Amino acid sequence: MDSGANKNAPAGDGQQGDNIVNEQPIEISSDSSNGSKEEDEDEDVESGSEPDLDSDSDISVINSVSDSSDSHNDERLEDEFQTILAMPYKEHKLFMQLCHTAFKLNVFEKIDVAISEFEKYGTIPPHIWLRYLKTLKVVTQTPLEQQKFQSKCRLALSSYYDEQLAEFILKNYLEEQPLVEHAETWAKLLADYGLERVDFVAKSRAKLSAEEDGDKAKQVEQMWSKQCVTWQCTDEEDEEQMQEIQQLMEEFKQKLRNSTENTSYLQEMFLLRIDSLTTLNAQIKVTMAKIIYERCLAKYSSDSGLWLDYLAFMQRSSSQQQQPGGESVQNYTLLGEGCLKCTPLEIIRRGLQAKLNVQLNHKYLQLMELHQFSVQQVDEELSRLYERIERYMDMTVELQLDYLAYRVRNTNVEDEQQVNGLRAAFRQAWDRLSEQYGEMADTGYEVLQLWALVEYAQLKSPSNGAAIWSEILSYPGSSDRSHLWLAYAQMEGEYNAGRKMRTVLQQALSALSATAQNVEAITDLYRRYERCFGTSDTIADCQTYCEQIQSQIQRSSFVPAAGRYQRPTTYAQGRRGQQQQQQSQDKSGQRKKPMPSIKRELDSKPKKMMTTQNQKQKEKPKEKQKPTADNDEPKEPNFKYSPHLEANKIFIKNLHAQCTKKDLTEIFQAFGTIKDVRLVYRHNKIFKGIAYIEYEQPEQARKAVIGGDGLDMGGQNIVVAISNPPPKGAPITAGAGVGTSTGLMARKQAEKRRMPTTLIPTKLVMLEAKRRKKLELDEDMATPMPTSADANGSKCRDLANGGLKALTEDDHESGNTASASASASESASAPKSNDDFRKLFNI
Repeated sequence: MDSGANKNAPAGDGQQGDNIVNEQPIEISSDSSNGSKEEDEDEDVESGSEPDLDSDSDISVINSVSDSSDSHNDERLEDEFQTILAMPYKEHKLFMQLCHTAFKLNVFEKIDVAISEFEKYGTIPPHIWLRYLKTLKVVTQTPLEQQKFQSKCRLALSSYYDEQLAEFILKNYLEEQPLVEHAETWAKLLADYGLERVDFVAKSRAKLSAEEDGDKAKQVEQMWSKQCVTWQCTDEEDEEQMQEIQQLMEEFKQKLRNSTENTSYLQEMFLLRIDSLTTLNAQIKVTMAKIIYERCLAKYSSDSGLWLDYLAFMQRSSSQQQQPGGESVQNYTLLGEGCLKCTPLEIIRRGLQAKLNVQLNHKYLQLMELHQFSVQQVDEELSRLYERIERYMDMTVELQLDYLAYRVRNTNVEDEQQVNGLRAAFRQAWDRLSEQYGEMADTGYEVLQLWALVEYAQLKSPSNGAAIWSEILSYPGSSDRSHLWLAYAQMEGEYNAGRKMRTVLQQALSALSATAQNVEAITDLYRRYERCFGTSDTIADCQTYCEQIQSQIQRSSFVPAAGRYQRPTTYAQGRRGQQQQQQSQDKSGQRKKPMPSIKRELDSKPKKMMTTQNQKQKEKPKEKQKPTADNDEPKEPNFKYSPHLEANKIFIKNLHAQCTKKDLTEIFQAFGTIKDVRLVYRHNKIFKGIAYIEYEQPEQARKAVIGGDGLDMGGQNIVVAISNPPPKGAPITAGAGVGTSTGLMARKQAEKRRMPTTLIPTKLVMLEAKRRKKLELDEDMATPMPTSADANGSKCRDLANGGLKALTEDDHESGNTASASASASESASAPKSNDDFRKLFNI
């Protein structure tokens, strides 16, 4: 833009005393988006509100910039501006920060760059537009710059409903320009604001009366009367209606100003009140409803539900207006064409411009199909949308699936050219996702599964569908997912008369037998297929093959292999489950190519089944030898729960500390009837993170192992296995694992408690014990008592056998039942004198 003003100098230097950037902050009225204080600063892509950067409580760059050149370091602001500008993916808050940093720098070129970047991202809020237009007005001098200012004013009017922004544009643009050349902009302004701002209508009438060309003035007046609903309201009765309208709208603005979150109740309440005003025509009622929705959108622009409610209202049929043929008229057709466009497609476009959202994407594609857009037009519209949502992987995948479904609905299967175009669209979508996101995108292979189903059901080409399934199952880890095999087999059975279903099921059992992934569902389907379509020989082979697979799984310990893929229950879980694997294995961001070694030919013959008696005997597990003892038979352990393998009980570990029986029951009752749930605690009542669940049937326990192993509970992946605890007191061997009798769960034998040591020599202690024992025996022999003699006789036999023991005073007293023996023991254990100790030590 060529101008005599210095654009590198601070904005406004061209006019002394009119530097608009260094003025005090503009006070935005409560009915604008700036006046609202919106919550949820850390919103996601689809919902929430942007933070209010104009709030005094927040440390924001929208604070007063009256002395920015003195209070802020220019170098720091320059670095901040360049840093934000260089960020590849910026959200709404960063664009706000970028704009206000440019305003603080007070350099017009940077302000212009910030606004241009914000326009590419989304809709600029009205208060940013107002500050920018004031700055642009100051530096505008040449006719080319004047055209830019006018185009920016029209663009600002199409953002959100804001009275102060409209008032500035009316004063600094429309009133200064010739009426005839800018009559259309006048008409759009009056269509949006003419109902509330009666002063705008008065200024337009004054401008129209000043026009010298009467014919052109009449044409302009006719155009304005069609666009402005209040243009014909001139008599006293109309003035009373206008006062009633103004009162209702002021009440709505007050309630909206006091609201802290968007609720459809507020809009519905006032829409009912508007509908109850019988004196108003349908055009005025719809215009009032439009203003209500536009004011709400100016405050809650990121609420996708509000945009959809606005769309639904405009598509609603008017009860007061009908076409000549008696057909109802939709509400949006009653409104004038203002800057704030309210046709269904434009509402969705404005909503996507304000905030990207999956629901709005669905509605956008649906409306394009409803309006009979051609495939080329849809591709052009979506190509621009793909550029904006590229950073959001989930949203891109969803939009790709919606687009492919649209192409399927609009493809004539009899037209070979359209069929080839549909296949090319599927291949392009899959390749685009693989190039952009690698293995992280579409981990459930939804695009390829949809393509295979279309080939089977719509295009009647089972061979192409089988080729697509071969590609799906060739990717690493895909052949371990039982739900993929089931979907493949069901398509073969439903759309190909089951011709290759037997081969598919045998391949599935062969692939899943090593991982124990939900084999029961495959075997059940295999048996049903053979019973319905097979012969007696094929049924026998099926039974034998399935029994071999089951026995192979039962022989395994059901301990999950490290890093084994766990079947996702939803698309989102499958995507999250591979994030860590993707970061460690494939940092290039490219999807791994299918592995040729895993690819299986559909017409290949299954392996021969082992049916001989010798082979069956080899597969039988060896019986464990029962423990034996030399003297005694093995005793049953004194536990409540059996220490042996229990096929109907599962063992769970790696549970979080807050896990309860209720949590486990809610998850594992889906696999069968639960008889008991036990959590294991330490002696100090601290949960050990392990539990046991007992089912009624062993098959239910196996299903629980297959379906529950690796589940995420409380942020931890649990480990599930068939209960096989070690026997009581079993030694711990190196390399033992869960489910073995000598595993890690075996307890160590407690060491015997040692007696406290003494400083007296052992020889002296033994001599003293012998002396005391001799004295006791002598005293007992001197007293002829049968009871004492029996007792002492037993003690003498112990001494004869060499079993010398240091008897305490209590032991001696308990061995004598008569009173005479008790008195004798008391005298024997009387305290010793000094002479006794001298004799003991030979002193």
